[in-house]
Amino acid sequence: MSRSLLPLSAVFVLAAAMPAGAWAQNALSALDANDDGAISRQEAIDGQRKTFERLDGNGDGLLDTDEFAAGQPGRDSEELPADVRRARRASIERQFAILDRDDDGAISLAEYQAAMTPYFDALDTNSDGVLDGAELRQAIEDDSPRD
Repeated sequence: MSRSLLPLSAVFVLAAAMPAGAWAQNALSALDANDDGAISRQEAIDGQRKTFERLDGNGDGLLDTDEFAAGQPGRDSEELPADVRRARRASIERQFAILDRDDDGAISLAEYQAAMTPYFDALDTNSDGVLDGAELRQAIEDDSPRD
């Protein structure tokens, strides 16, 4: 499964809009609850839960495709060409299907959080159970387009 398909937290959306160093600092600031300069697995899980709760507009404990889509970067705009809106929606539906592991048409908190573990492990390059600023910067630099 591609790392780019798995949102660790809504804060990771910042990656597209700023340099790696600034993004990493924002990710640390947003998720580092104990201010130790790193994101522990539990802090990442807690961030994922908060994001899920924010996305769950009707509070039923499940995300439908519209709730999930509302939390994705680059929200739909009527100003976008119809083909771009369709392609964006198709991409969101593919991401939704990946997260909806039991194929019930909704994403539970458990399904949402299950997506985080392999992503966290891939980013934790020194396997110490925490993501520090250097690992976050490296992840963004590795995913950045090359000339």
